[in-house]
Amino acid sequence: MKIWPDAGRWKAAVGVAVPAAAIISLLGYLGEWLHFDPVGNIQSHLITVAILFFVPAFLIEFIFRGVLLSWLAAFSQRWGSWLSAFLFMLWHPFLALTFEPPWAAIYLQPSFLFATFILGIILTHIRIVSKSLWPVVVIHWILVVLWRLFFGGPFY
Repeated sequence: MKIWPDAGRWKAAVGVAVPAAAIISLLGYLGEWLHFDPVGNIQSHLITVAILFFVPAFLIEFIFRGVLLSWLAAFSQRWGSWLSAFLFMLWHPFLALTFEPPWAAIYLQPSFLFATFILGIILTHIRIVSKSLWPVVVIHWILVVLWRLFFGGPFY
């Protein structure tokens, strides 16, 4: 399995991620958990941006698209892909109900869960096609950073 995909695989990953992000954005606007609300001073949030690379992007993608998907795909790639995306979706309400973060209500909204499931499907597809974990880590990271810095996403 490639560690760093070539330019063509990155381009294909972005080509799938951008339309998916548009659908997810529409769900977010309709569910009212996504709205244009940029932070005042982006420079003061650079540490947060760096932390978001490791948690949730790298850690979650390592678990769901790295370890879990690889293990499930050994039994059935099709069912493993769907199950990985479904478990990724379920992870969010589990966090909300277990740790009760301030944004728990968002994680329990049906539109957020549906958007998370779509993201899980897309990231799983990108992981399989690119044969690398890096595109899904970077895409997940960018989406979370954009949500938190520009579209009213919650901060820790």
